Amino acid sequence: MDAFWSAAVSAIPQASVGGLVLVLLIIVMRWTSQDRTDYRKALADEVKRINADHDSERAEWKADIAELRKRVDELQLDLDRERKARREAEDMLAEARRRLT
Repeated sequence: MDAFWSAAVSAIPQASVGGLVLVLLIIVMRWTSQDRTDYRKALADEVKRINADHDSERAEWKADIAELRKRVDELQLDLDRERKARREAEDMLAEARRRLT
């Protein structure tokens, strides 16, 4: 790489402004392509991290939803038992009232 730079610097007076611009353009293009590669790698890593976080959150939510559904089912059964007991008590009270009157 040092040979390239020494040759480029020694050729500057002969190459004129167009040659110098061409050399600078090549240097800038290499520099920006390297930056984009690093950026793409960093972006891909960030997307992987976000996807992993999202998947773990989704798994937690699914577990929470399953637990809540189970709890709702249990509460629904408790409510049904309570309603049945209340109806039976009301029926017994109504029957007792009919007998007394």
